[in-house]
Order: sequence, then C-alpha cells, then structure tokens
Amino acid sequence: MKFANTIFLTLVALASAAALVLTPYAIAQTCGNGTDSCLIVHTLPACSDSNCCSTVCAIRPECCIVTWDAGCAATADSNCVGLCGASASGICTTPHNNGACSDGTCCNTVCNADPSCCSNSWDSTCVFEADFYCVTGPPVQCGLPGQGNCTSVHSTPGCQDATCCNVVCGVDPSCCTGAWDQFCVQWAGQYCSGCTLACPEGAVTEPETCGTRNNDPCESAGQTATPMTTTGGACGQLNGYLVNGVWSGDRDIYAVTIPDADGDGTARATIHLASTIPTFAVLVPASCPVNIPAALISVNAPNCVDATASGCVAPGNYWVLVAPGTFPTIGASASILCDSMPRYNVRVEVSQLGCSPVCSSNAGPCYEVHATPGCANPTCCSATCAIDPFCCSSAWDYSCARQAAITCGAPIPVNDTCAGALPLSVGQTIEFTTIRAAADAPGIPATCESGTGITIGPDVWYSYNGERSGNVVVSTCGSATDLRIVVYAGTCAASTVAGCGSSSVICNPNTGARVQFSATCGNTYLIRVGGETAQIAGPGRISLTAPGPVCPAFCPPDLNRDHVVNGADIGLLLGNWGFYGLGDLNLDGQVTGADLGILLGAWGACP
Repeated sequence: MKFANTIFLTLVALASAAALVLTPYAIAQTCGNGTDSCLIVHTLPACSDSNCCSTVCAIRPECCIVTWDAGCAATADSNCVGLCGASASGICTTPHNNGACSDGTCCNTVCNADPSCCSNSWDSTCVFEADFYCVTGPPVQCGLPGQGNCTSVHSTPGCQDATCCNVVCGVDPSCCTGAWDQFCVQWAGQYCSGCTLACPEGAVTEPETCGTRNNDPCESAGQTATPMTTTGGACGQLNGYLVNGVWSGDRDIYAVTIPDADGDGTARATIHLASTIPTFAVLVPASCPVNIPAALISVNAPNCVDATASGCVAPGNYWVLVAPGTFPTIGASASILCDSMPRYNVRVEVSQLGCSPVCSSNAGPCYEVHATPGCANPTCCSATCAIDPFCCSSAWDYSCARQAAITCGAPIPVNDTCAGALPLSVGQTIEFTTIRAAADAPGIPATCESGTGITIGPDVWYSYNGERSGNVVVSTCGSATDLRIVVYAGTCAASTVAGCGSSSVICNPNTGARVQFSATCGNTYLIRVGGETAQIAGPGRISLTAPGPVCPAFCPPDLNRDHVVNGADIGLLLGNWGFYGLGDLNLDGQVTGADLGILLGAWGACP
C-alpha cells in the first residue's frame, strides 16, 4: 500500500510539473469546453467557466490535468470572483463592486432578469432584485386579518390596510416577501397617511382657481390647454363633486411638444406624476374629443409616489390630461371641496434613445463602447447580435465592440506589436484605435500602479528616435477611451521603463493619459498605449512634445525617419501646411515656405 501511494504521489507531481510548462493557450483549450461546474467535484479535469478554470489552474495546475477534486472546487469557491455561487463573489443581500453573488440559484435568477448584475457589479439595484426574486414563495396578499398595523414593525409580510400595503409593496417588494420592517413603516408613513407636494422650481402653475374651468379645450369653447415644457412640467389642483354617484368635476389639459432631435421619426416620452390623492395622467393627440382609454401612455399615481410610464411616440404636438381617479375612469371616491383641494405635479421627459431599431444609423458606432444596445451598421450589428444577443438587448459593451470588429473585419493595427512600432515625431498627433489590437508583452511593472492595477488592455506601439534631448511629454489627452501609457528605453528585446501613467486630471476628459520622461540624444524610446484595464479598448489620439534642443546627429527634414530626404517628406510637410507641428523645421509655430526651403536644402541621404 505504501508503494502504491508513492506511485500515485509521483504521478501527481509529474502532472503538476507538466502543467507548469503548459502555455496559457493550452490551458484555455480545456477550460470552458465542458458542462461541469467549477464549484462541484468531478472526475474530469477543468470546468465549464473558462475564467474561473484558468484562475484555479494557475494556482493548482493539477486541476486542469488530473481531476477536478475537492481542493479544486474549494479553490474556485474562494478565488472565482464574479462566478454565481462562489463565496468570493460576495453575499446577495449586500452591494459589492464585482458581478454575481454567493447564492447560485438567487444569482442566476437575478442575472437572468438583469444581466448587468453579473457583467458589471452587484449594486443596490441587484440587492433589491434579490430581495424580490429570491424568496421561498410568492409575495403575500395584502389586507389579510392579523397581518399587523401598517405603521408598526412586525415579523410577518404585508399589513392589514390593503390599499396602503399595496402602495408600500409597490415601492419596496421586500415588505410583502419578508418582515414588515422599519423601512416598510417609513414608506407607510410617507405614502399612506396624508402627504404634501410642493410645486417644483421651473414648473408652470395651472391657471385655475377652485370652481373655474379654463384649461380643458374639449369641455367648452374658450378654454385652451396650458402650455408646459418637457423640462419644467406643471403643478395644479383638482376639485369636483359626486352627484348621485356620478363624478362632475375637474380635469386639466397641458400642451406639450415632443421633439425628434435625431431625426429617426420617434422618441421616448415618459410621464412623471405625483399626487396627494389617486390621480392618473395620459398622453393623447392634441385634438377633441379625448379618447382616454386609447391613450398612447397612461400612468396612475397614488399618495405622492413619483409614478412613471413610458412609450415610443412620433414627434409632434400632444396633450397631457390629468384627472382624479384610476385610469381610464375619471372620478374621486368623494367630493373634493375647495378647502381641501389635492395637489399634483406632472411632467413629460423626452429621450431620443430606446425607440429606434437597435441596428440602425441612429445607434452608436459598432467598434466603440456605448450604453445603448445595437450599432450604426445594420449588417454588422445583426451579425454581432446573432453571436451575442445581449448586444441588442442591453448595452453595446466592450465584448460587443470587440466581437463586431472581429466579425465585421475591422483591420488589425499595423503597430499591434512592439516590432511594428510606428514613428511618432515632435508635434505630430496620430488618431488610432485599439479595438482589434492584442495586449502585448512585457507586463506593466508594479511601479506603474496608479489605482487601476498593473494590467493593460489591447495596445499599440509607437517609437521616438530621440530627435530632441531633455524633457519629452507623450499625451493621449482628448481620447474617449480610458488609456495608459508606458515608455520604454531600448529595444523590444531589451528595454527598461522610462516613464508610465494612466488617466490624468490634466486631460479633459480625464480618460486621457500624460507621461513625461527625459530623453538622451542617440537613444530610441518605445511608447506603448493601451486600455487602462484588460477590458478597455477603443479610439484614441496620441501626441508628443519636446521643447529641448535638436540632437546634433539628427536629420530634422527627414520627416518620415527613413534616413533620406525626398518626395515623401515633401508630402508630409505640405499635408501640414499652415499648421504647427510636423514640418515646422524652423520652429516658428507654422509650416510655411521657409520650412520647405530647409527641407529642399537637405535633399538626399541624411548625414
């Protein structure tokens, strides 16, 4: 038995040693291909989640070669941040910066409803959704005997006043799934007893006094709808009487214009309504008679709750009708007298997002990250969403932009590797994108840590041949992508870090980076620019300034740095004619005929 154990341990040791020399690519071929959970023991090596699998196998290589034993599962549980069911992801009832949470069933349920909870962070909204979805049964019915007073804490869900209970649970679903705690009592105090509303700053006040009617054009001649803007909204009061059970009273109409700023023929309108009594508002065409049941948008607002409802509508002129009651029936449950007139606030918010087809020219660029789904090239968009439906349902994130670039044939940058570094001259600004680039080696040294880790996203390379000595500044200010810069002295094979930096407060926006280093005549410098993290790529711009003296052996008229002054250099100079920077050989701040004369005087091979 002892001999057998020795053989087994030797085999494991050999397997572990072999794993140490496996390349990350080889490990990735195994990880993610199966269906076995990383959190459950199984006989085959590796597991179904590629990121977690790679993390575990980097710590315990035998997990990707021998078997996925209890040690591998425990390592996954304690190290796989962002994996549903892993303890490392954090508990579901507490917000945290990474996606996912430790209760696998609850985590998957929430993320199916809100994918951002697993792809971005488990924020307070995810916690709220966990409270709502992750219960052992359906929400309790409101108004049952013995449920407890709505204004006092009790351990059971719901409360005795059905109307108040439904309002509170509409605001906080956990009040009908768990204990009626102090927060539920707070909501009840705010929404179930008398509440007050102040007229918001910038809102128009309806031009009526109690008992008068002058803003309902469909009621009688001479009345006109009260104009209101989509920013300020309106505030007003309601009154009326019940005559033999039939409501005879007020309704208010406001005129609002829905614009079409992006020209796509549609816009998203959202009605915001709050009222001290049950009230509803509708968006209807600006014409009589008003067909309330056929309203384009309708919203009910009980007890000062800021209720909203949205819809996509064509641009144009509309009316917003506000009346007491519950849509579509006008009428309060009792007469509203002038000494107790309820108040309401109403406004219409307009957005140009969320109504156009996701794959249309009104969406964002296909190769750039944006918060809305879809992208502007319908063919590329459809092909990308066929691979990753999330891109057309939620947001066009880094994965979508990267997938679109690959699927739709965006070119790989020629300077994707250090060996292909492009020359960057003093005064020159180059536009670029890293979306199809890969993250090159070497890694970012620990001395470059600035609060965003020591990883770098897809990167591109430039070179500076030291045409001026002394202080040199490399900048990506003006870039829309969060970038970092690392400057190396030497060659691709043997280099040392000369300077590094990430997002700088000097740049506006501060997504740009700015690095300063000291150059020596005769030395070559390699400039690496890439995403601030491994999941950031996109468009950028880079420039280089160096106010120091020109190095003696340098040939300034050789603008393209091919060691000869010829027609190619003339083309670069003429391309920047009248501006500063590349081609400004006499450093007077503008490329002119004087600079052309200097270039022609140096015609031929550089000394």
